Amino acid sequence: MPRSLPALLAASLLATYPAFAADGPNLRVVATNVQSDSGKIVVWIYGSPESWLKDDGVRTQKSVPVQGNRKGDSVTVELLLPPGEYAFSVFHDLEGDGRLARNFIGLPKEPAGLSNNVRPKFGPPRFDKAKFTVGSTVVEQRIKLQ
Repeated sequence: MPRSLPALLAASLLATYPAFAADGPNLRVVATNVQSDSGKIVVWIYGSPESWLKDDGVRTQKSVPVQGNRKGDSVTVELLLPPGEYAFSVFHDLEGDGRLARNFIGLPKEPAGLSNNVRPKFGPPRFDKAKFTVGSTVVEQRIKLQ
């Protein structure tokens, strides 16, 4: 007995669904406390303790313009990463130059935050405090920029 067209369509969509799901983002960073529409929100992803918070250690990055993407005081940045352990820094690049402005001792001059909302105390936090695991489902982190 021949199958109906809707049944065939549904079967083919279900068969290809995992391929579509794997192409979507698996990390969602929600930067909160965004106070202006200028510049962009930048996320830098690190993949190891050795590269953590080093300018040349960024594994991947993504930025989103604040204007047009801010909802209240939040901007969302979504990324697709291979499964593994990561940590990230996120900052409001007020000047839009792609760099984190720092003062003379290296502290951020622009609003910034780290994964798991860890805060520096007498130096940068360890990678182990900021790391999280990414797999096939979406991991969301809400980071308050300060």
